[in-house]
Amino acid sequence: MNMYNKHSDLFFQIKESCRSELKIKGSRFIASAKKVKTEEEVHQFIDDIIKEFHDATHHCFAWKLGHGKKLKYRYSDGGEPNHTAGLPIFKVLEARNISNIVVVVTRYFGGIKLGTGGLIRAYSRSTSNVLKECGIEKSHQTETVVFKTSFEFASLIHNIITSFKASLKDSSYGDDIVFTVEIRESRFREFITKLKDGTNGQVKFIK
Repeated sequence: MNMYNKHSDLFFQIKESCRSELKIKGSRFIASAKKVKTEEEVHQFIDDIIKEFHDATHHCFAWKLGHGKKLKYRYSDGGEPNHTAGLPIFKVLEARNISNIVVVVTRYFGGIKLGTGGLIRAYSRSTSNVLKECGIEKSHQTETVVFKTSFEFASLIHNIITSFKASLKDSSYGDDIVFTVEIRESRFREFITKLKDGTNGQVKFIK
């Protein structure tokens, strides 16, 4: 059962791409995992694995992008019986709150049927094994806010950004200063309120 707080912006990512192999009753289960940011990267990785192991019996996968209200995901049994491959892979990712990842488990059939329960255990175990190889790190869902204000508030704005441990992605100077800031989703509303209060409402939000 997934025990993490779905209202939190905390989730986890793998540190690097990796691979592991599991052998069960003659069948080979090759799990490949990659850290991804876009659906294009997801589909490219799946295509690459299918080409690499073009003679395999099955290519089953699950992927997750984003977190919370921005979560996107998908899974596929790749020809295995319904819910015996893709869903078990996805459930391991979900249980560990891991996102921005695609996992493909390639199977070479060994001649001995594993049964529904055996397949679920094999694909779950393959996914758990490959995650151990990749290493896990903390991450946070973020929001990007773009706003402008007058030069007199420049120092104040920088202090607020620092105090919230936000990331200043860009700043451009014209009649006003336009800031692009990335901040943790859980602190977004508080950040906006602080900007308004600090500038006496003299801040205009563009995005």
